Amino acid sequence: MRPIRTIACLIIIMVTNSAIAAVHYVPQEYATIQAAVNARSNSDVVVVAPGRYTGTGNRNINLSGKQITVQSSDPNDAAIVNSTIIDGEGRNRGFVFYTGESGSSIIRGFTITRGYGLLGGAFYCYNNSSPSIANCVITANSAVLGGAIACANSKTYPKISNCKITANSASIGGGIYCNGASPKITNCVISANFAPDGGAVYSHNTGNPVITNCTISGNAASNSGGGLYCYKSSNLMLDSDILWGNTAVYAPDLYIAGNGAATVVQLSYCDVRNDNIVYDAGCSVNWGAGNINADPRFAGTGMLMMNSTFAGADYHLLKGSPCIDAGNPAYIAGQGETDLDGKPRISGAKIDIGAYEFQKPISVAFEIHPETLNLESNGRWISGIISSVEKYSLGDIDTASMFLNDTIRPESIAVEEGKMLLKFSRSEVQDAVGTAENEAALNITGKLNNGKDFAGSDTIKIVRPGGKK
Repeated sequence: MRPIRTIACLIIIMVTNSAIAAVHYVPQEYATIQAAVNARSNSDVVVVAPGRYTGTGNRNINLSGKQITVQSSDPNDAAIVNSTIIDGEGRNRGFVFYTGESGSSIIRGFTITRGYGLLGGAFYCYNNSSPSIANCVITANSAVLGGAIACANSKTYPKISNCKITANSASIGGGIYCNGASPKITNCVISANFAPDGGAVYSHNTGNPVITNCTISGNAASNSGGGLYCYKSSNLMLDSDILWGNTAVYAPDLYIAGNGAATVVQLSYCDVRNDNIVYDAGCSVNWGAGNINADPRFAGTGMLMMNSTFAGADYHLLKGSPCIDAGNPAYIAGQGETDLDGKPRISGAKIDIGAYEFQKPISVAFEIHPETLNLESNGRWISGIISSVEKYSLGDIDTASMFLNDTIRPESIAVEEGKMLLKFSRSEVQDAVGTAENEAALNITGKLNNGKDFAGSDTIKIVRPGGKK
């Protein structure tokens, strides 16, 4: 039995920790987000229920230097993030930081939209303030400088991670504007933003911004730097980023300007078109290791709509993308670190370039019967057998999701003696193999009930008229 003194100490510790890490709720306990913040102490957590938050107390929210977390009810659930909305109504930004906030001042899991400010439509960080902003959707905000985020001052180091920064606009820096600040931007998609200069990001004066594993695409500038505009000693570092498909009259992806001040941009393990980078005399690109110049093969590149929004873009990597396993080989993912989808940050041999990690599908053992496709035969069916699923069971397969060679659905599905038996139309299989000689690959793909992709493959020999194999 423990001594009474020891038990008493444990109780004191538990009570103390509980007091330090108190959790409070909006709107159940506090009518507004600011009211909850004002009542809280360091290490507390403010949890905001889904809903649209507007008006006084839900705009220009100020943490006043407190090391607290303000978050949605589940920052890892996209549906919760999309439905927990801070709406500036076109008049006010979402959050402002100017009292020395640190990385322990955390905002995560919100959609911030329709914000407006002279600097920063959704977030403004200055005066040595360096909060952490994570798992947010920052969209349709506007400002004079920094449509989504503005940060200023040489001792301002905000951390922006796992965010979607889309469809924002400004006079300078459609997505992000930096003036002497050194933000760390990681695992973000920055797309469909607009400004005359610096469609996605505009950075100037002495600072050291670092952008890592981000996808910067589909942004536009009516003058220069559709993707990035780096000006006058703002020494930007890009590592394992995709900078592709941005537009501008001058320098579509990256413009480096100095006006007499040497300005250097460091690129390593990035996918970017060399001919879309322009730099002034006295400025330069420091080409590090691992850069490539190849179509990243996005799942969907989207299109600019009449209302100036960018629709249909999907920046996940397709199988065969040159960005897969092409990121910085020295990168070591932190415990539990994820990509923008919340999936493991490193899925293959090494980290991928861009915000999304290509997720290697679960392997299934797959066989085709018969082993030979005789094109003179009159058979009706080709059979497939799935005998096992890596780390899962046959019952975990979403049978409605299965395709052979991406286009052929099974005509029938049955489970017998621990195997899944599939029948495919012989004529459809014959069309799929086309003019292949000797043999052709037949690939089964689909999803498990938990959303994970699976894949398996087998080959079938082909006998053409006249007995040719």
